[in-house]
Order: sequence, then structure tokens, then C-alpha cells
Amino acid sequence: MSRAIAILRIFFGLVYLTNGLAKFIPGIAHLPGGYFLIDSNGARSIIEHNARNHPVQAYHDLVFNLFVPNWSLFGPMLGVGELTAGVLLTLGLASSFGALLAALLSVHVQFSDATGPWLYEYAVEWVPLLCLVFTRAGAVWGLDGAIARGSASWRLLFGPHPGPPPRGGRE
Repeated sequence: MSRAIAILRIFFGLVYLTNGLAKFIPGIAHLPGGYFLIDSNGARSIIEHNARNHPVQAYHDLVFNLFVPNWSLFGPMLGVGELTAGVLLTLGLASSFGALLAALLSVHVQFSDATGPWLYEYAVEWVPLLCLVFTRAGAVWGLDGAIARGSASWRLLFGPHPGPPPRGGRE
């Protein structure tokens, strides 16, 4: 089970890391085969589209009176948030914090798309991320496990859950 959680953590880390990089290096956003990552202009277009007819007027106003006019500030902040979540998850370093940050970014996109037709489209992303917050996902194949061996405080925050060893010496 721990290895499966580590694979999930690393996968989400790569998703956020590459999308964060695309905010700063737009040329990497267009991949072979017609795939793409969300660069800064793409993120701005998405938030504008989602907020245009948003049912919560205060959110609409926040997007069009603060975020969009100041995208030169908020675009890079989004990129830094994605990069931070991606690096933490990929390395398994403070992975609970990285998963929480990524989940919050994803929940925001779900909220912004309040009039969208797909009820579970974004939840497929943020629900597993919230699960990673509570699973100590960096304990296997991550720096959290390595640091926890030498630091009681790190072990308390991010290390493996205390408890009896697994039966039969297996995970």
C-alpha cells in the first residue's frame, strides 16, 4: 500500500511541477501529439472563462477587479504555488504540505467552474490529494522518510505512522 501511495504522490508531483514550469517557460507547454500543459496565458483564460458567469458575484468581482488586472503578479504566484507543490510531492519532502497546497489549488479551480457541467471532474484531482495529506506519503521513496530517521520532530510531522510493524515483514 505504501508504494502505491508513493506512486500517486510522485505522479501528482510531476503534474504540478510541469504545469508550474510551464507558467515560467511557456515553450514547454505544447507537447508532441497535441498534448499541452497550462501556461500562464492559459491559466488566465481559464479563470476568466470560469468567472465570467459565476453565480457568486463577489468571486466574479475578485477575479475581474483583482486577479486579471494584476495577472503579472498573480500568474507568477500561481506558478510558484504549483512548482512548490510539485517539488514537495515529487521529492516526498513535507509531502503533506505539498499535497494540501495542490489540493487547495485544485479546489479553487472547481469553485471557479461553478457553472461547469462535470460534477466530479475536478474532485478526481483534489480528493486523492487530500488523502495524501493524511497518509504521510513521503515516508516511502521520499525525503520525509529519510529525514524522519534522524529527526524526532520531522518524524512526528511527516514520518511514517507509528504503530506495530506490518505482519510478515511486508507492506
